[in-house]
Amino acid sequence: MRKLGFIVAVLQLLINFTIGFSASQKGQDELFQGRISALKTGIDINYHPTAKVYIEEYLANPDQIRTLVSRSKYYFPILEKSLKQKGLPVDLKYVAAASSMLDPLFVNPSGASGIWTMSYQVSKMYKLKVNTFVDERRDPIRSSQIAAQHFKDLFSIYKSWSLAIAAYGCSPVQLNKAIHAAGNSLYYWDIYKVMPSNCRDLYSRVIATVYILNYYKEHGIKQADPLVFPVCDTVRVNKWLSFSQIAGTMDIDTVLLRNLNPVFRKDIVPFSAQGYALRVPAEKSGRFAMLKDSFYRPSANLDIQPVAIEQSSEPVTQNKGEQRVRKKRVFYTVKRGDNLGDIADWFDVDVSELKSWNKIRGNKLTAGKRLSVFVPATKSGYYNRINRMSSSQKKNLKRKD
Repeated sequence: MRKLGFIVAVLQLLINFTIGFSASQKGQDELFQGRISALKTGIDINYHPTAKVYIEEYLANPDQIRTLVSRSKYYFPILEKSLKQKGLPVDLKYVAAASSMLDPLFVNPSGASGIWTMSYQVSKMYKLKVNTFVDERRDPIRSSQIAAQHFKDLFSIYKSWSLAIAAYGCSPVQLNKAIHAAGNSLYYWDIYKVMPSNCRDLYSRVIATVYILNYYKEHGIKQADPLVFPVCDTVRVNKWLSFSQIAGTMDIDTVLLRNLNPVFRKDIVPFSAQGYALRVPAEKSGRFAMLKDSFYRPSANLDIQPVAIEQSSEPVTQNKGEQRVRKKRVFYTVKRGDNLGDIADWFDVDVSELKSWNKIRGNKLTAGKRLSVFVPATKSGYYNRINRMSSSQKKNLKRKD
């Protein structure tokens, strides 16, 4: 009898614990729901239990919350400006916060990049430059302009912000398949279970991010100082130039240069006939002009120094200390569906160079046309293989870049 009584007591304790735990969970859901309902957002943010795991993930890492809050005070005004210009709700800024933690250097496992975690396909659709050395998805201002236009286009299709956000997370093609699988319902939570994970998770994470950025103080998270960068000027650079050269000559920290200019992927400003805008602290910009020639002297710190191509069809060389860097011509035969932007990416050159070498005036290419491309002689074997690659191999090549 004693043994039976002990078992009954243990079972009663388990029942009471389960009831208490369930009540606690229900109370937590009601708390989250009540707080989010009190917010007036322009993108139909309503609490759903799927967001709880992401809220708890945030709360388990207070330092992560403070970092996000700090970045939001700097980057949100930039994002809001682009969204307002397109007549969109500024609360779409939470999509960027949820997907990248507002880190312009962020890259996800699928290769989507920048503060908006923008896919390569979207960047090409809206003509952002993405190649070995430059990735405009990492420019907070330029990428915000494109993200705003893309969201405007998505909302015109789905007439729902939850679905537009889901489509941004994967693609309209994938989302449309999920809608079809859900019996053509356009209610987000009807489609939720059949969505790909990259569609499904983003909206729930956005809900959690809206909650955290508005109620982190209620959870005892201390106020975070805003991210601060020095006042900057923009200078124009039209030759190959490494951050280490600039830092060494002008006494600027390389990490600061990288944070001010996230668009440059390898800490190198590549050659461009039009030049690239480089942000430097305003107090240093005068010295930049005075010391400009010294930047272009050969430097042992420059790991990669490709040659600036002149408007010529001949290989060119450039002194690099005692060594001469030579260009070699390789050939590529245009395949159906190819375009100048993709070919330039594969060969790590600019579209303007391709057009100059091959006397191309417009942007159209004819299948079967043989193009000349000048590449570093030491890597000509690698670039020669591109002409024999399949379409899928070349797509993988772009993703690796």
